[in-house]
Amino acid sequence: ALLKHRTAATDFMAAQVKTLSFLTYLLRAFADFMRSYQESIPKCVIQLLLTCPPEAAAIRKDILVATRHILATDFRVGFFSQVDVLLDENVLVGAGPTSLRTSHEALRPLACSTLADLVHHVRGELGIKHLSRVVHLFSCHIHDASLPLAIQITSVRLLLNLVEAIFHKNDVEARALLVRILHTLVFKFTTLKEQIP
Repeated sequence: ALLKHRTAATDFMAAQVKTLSFLTYLLRAFADFMRSYQESIPKCVIQLLLTCPPEAAAIRKDILVATRHILATDFRVGFFSQVDVLLDENVLVGAGPTSLRTSHEALRPLACSTLADLVHHVRGELGIKHLSRVVHLFSCHIHDASLPLAIQITSVRLLLNLVEAIFHKNDVEARALLVRILHTLVFKFTTLKEQIP
């Protein structure tokens, strides 16, 4: 009986995600009519990510693709208040038993690029606490050999784009973040030197 309910719940979530995908097209064509939902749509997307079963990698992928479409519109503003939640990689790729990690590893590049898009748009409004988390997360991505080179390059670009926003914070923690970014990039050059003959 539990399996039957779980299957029905997964099917219902798949239908919700298909509806979300349809909404992303409406956002472009009928932006003025959809404006009143600018804050509620991102909250619903986050709720879908949080409740998506670990074994439903295809559904999670569709959520991430829809999220990227939303981030390409003015409706991205609704995600700005959700940065804390989205900085948790387990929310984006899901957390499950190690047997499910293979499918989730396939989602990591899409999740990383989606998060990079969001951070790029919101970087001017992030406080030091958020900037510190972003620098840590994307520094880890730069050194993660399991991620494709394109994602590592995106992570480098994002860190370089954050430099100006961090510089304008003009305090001790900001300087420490700038040093961490510099250290990350120098260390990446060191690892590249070892890999390139």
